[in-house]
Amino acid sequence: MNKFLSFCFAAVFAGSLLISCKKDNESPNTFNEDQQVGIDQNQADNEAEDISNLEDQVMDANESVLMNGRLAADSALVRFLDSNNCATVTIIPKGTNPTGKVTIDFGTGCLCKDGRTRKGKIFWTFTDKIRNQGAVVVTSYQDYGVTKRGATEFVMIDNNSSKTTRNTSSPAILTDNAIIQITREINMALNFENGQSFVYQGNKVMEWNLGLLWNKWDNIQTTLVGSGLAGTDRKGRNYTMTVNSNVVRKSQCAFMGIYKPVSGLITITHDSKTKVVDFGDGNCDSNVDITINGKKRRTRW
Repeated sequence: MNKFLSFCFAAVFAGSLLISCKKDNESPNTFNEDQQVGIDQNQADNEAEDISNLEDQVMDANESVLMNGRLAADSALVRFLDSNNCATVTIIPKGTNPTGKVTIDFGTGCLCKDGRTRKGKIFWTFTDKIRNQGAVVVTSYQDYGVTKRGATEFVMIDNNSSKTTRNTSSPAILTDNAIIQITREINMALNFENGQSFVYQGNKVMEWNLGLLWNKWDNIQTTLVGSGLAGTDRKGRNYTMTVNSNVVRKSQCAFMGIYKPVSGLITITHDSKTKVVDFGDGNCDSNVDITINGKKRRTRW
């Protein structure tokens, strides 16, 4: 009897140990699942800002065509140099009309100078160049997708997505390190190749530091405290995101393949959990600190 009890005890102990080990082994997977909403939210945010940067480059390089046009033409066709000349830009000038329109067509796949491949079309209507006070730019998409640097999987922006950018304040004369105040109203959905989707909607209040006017890769975009977004994750579950400490993105980091902010804090409420994301100390790296229901861990995005 004693031997039987000892054997039973040993079996129970071994079973408990296996269960404990299994739980320990499952923890990283659980953590990865819990942070996925943050990763997707970051990617949606990055794509929204990336497209705004593309728009600014085109508009700054073609200001005279955009605003005035040519009396004998309804549109102008120019090259988008950052696309290695494989994407084209069609401009319907504003002239005396309330708005003009721009189309960037990346075709079926265009490797751009930042190492990312883009396809499909981006459209936007504009009242003025983004950098000018009072300008309003409304963006839409048609079969537009983008890869990360060196990747082959396209993340598609749903054709029903839209983004409205308003310049609320900027200097009358732009100089190096000029700061522009803007707002963005975002209604986006990312569609992944596995059939899942991520919805990203809300309002952002931002500051945009132009850096050296001749260098588009030293721009800094800051999303200010109080900005908030919401949507649904890949499984259709609701989430909300609030900016608790100004979130800073640097164009130079994106050019290096770092597609995340360099500093700032956000809180995501999702799946009955509170998830606080700390983006770092200002350096171009992939490190983030995530605290989920009070448990903190460092990871890389």
